[in-house]
Amino acid sequence: MHTIHSHDRVHELPDVPLPSSGAPDPLVLADEDTLVITYIAATDGVATIVVFRQCYASHFGPPNDESFASHPLTGRGLRPCGAFEVQSSSWLRDLEVRNRGHPRHDPQLFQQLRHWVWTFHDSVLECAALTYTVVEAQGSRMTSCRKCAHSCAPP
Repeated sequence: MHTIHSHDRVHELPDVPLPSSGAPDPLVLADEDTLVITYIAATDGVATIVVFRQCYASHFGPPNDESFASHPLTGRGLRPCGAFEVQSSSWLRDLEVRNRGHPRHDPQLFQQLRHWVWTFHDSVLECAALTYTVVEAQGSRMTSCRKCAHSCAPP
């Protein structure tokens, strides 16, 4: 976790489907440039796909909802089961400082990056990237699978 300074401001993303508060089943796939997360939306059980482009850094893991108060941004408006942007992000400033040793360091890259946070029932995704796109998967309403207890698309 990074240290939060007084400049960090958390804003909820109003046009993003919120994750289910029960079992959003987030799945993260990433390479060195793109990060994709899918999860079950709260309103209709449809799979939501978020694609982050030019992803510089990410963190996926704790805290879960029971220990959510330990996240340094909770005092700034971060809450479970939501999608947020952090403006004036300390994490982005820390990433820039750590990269200064690179022979082709470009501080302007870090001024373009944005800090997004998706919070789930059992995990949090933080992503430093240039852009993201949200897609709701058509015809993929998720139901609980009796065989494996995971959320699976109906036959």
